[in-house]
Amino acid sequence: MEIALLIITSTIFIVGTEVLKRKFALPTAYTRRFIHIGTAAVAGFAPLFVTRDQLIIVCIFFIVLLLLGRSYTLFSAIHGVDRKSFGDIYLPLGVILSALIFLPQYIHIFQFGIFIMGISDAVAGFVGEKFDKHNIEVYGNKKSIEGSVAFFVCSLILTLVFFPFVGYQILVIPIVLTMTEFGLVHGFDNLILPIIASFLARLLF
Repeated sequence: MEIALLIITSTIFIVGTEVLKRKFALPTAYTRRFIHIGTAAVAGFAPLFVTRDQLIIVCIFFIVLLLLGRSYTLFSAIHGVDRKSFGDIYLPLGVILSALIFLPQYIHIFQFGIFIMGISDAVAGFVGEKFDKHNIEVYGNKKSIEGSVAFFVCSLILTLVFFPFVGYQILVIPIVLTMTEFGLVHGFDNLILPIIASFLARLLF
């Protein structure tokens, strides 16, 4: 029952956003970020209700679904971007790898990594596209300074929320994660960030 609810909830985010995009001609920059945050939030809270193996099964289901969506152009709310990116596939894959490493022992650590990827990365992407004034080219891709600042601020807030502690760790984690995110392109941040964030949290707290 729980695994079905998890699939239904995530599907609502994807299909519902697709319907709204087509009906109101919403920009893909908005719909991608909304789905990104929504599905990552579901994944982050999932270990409270389902087992690690059930979460992995759900992620595999969505990898297949998204690959089919790419082949048949089903989800313009996700795939309607000009740049080359496989972030939609790397997101559930990143959840799978994080789950294999940190669940079921370290749910809090797992959640931190998923929310860094889901919230900080999405906000950085939105700000970077909205206020695209200062750019640096990384492996042929433009990376926005404004987006990196937004990523740092969000990561700092999440670190304080998850680990209300006064110490150097509070700054080290968002700084390292911001530098990591800046060097990742083609959607690899969805795969790498949750693992790096969780490892840092496990090491420093």
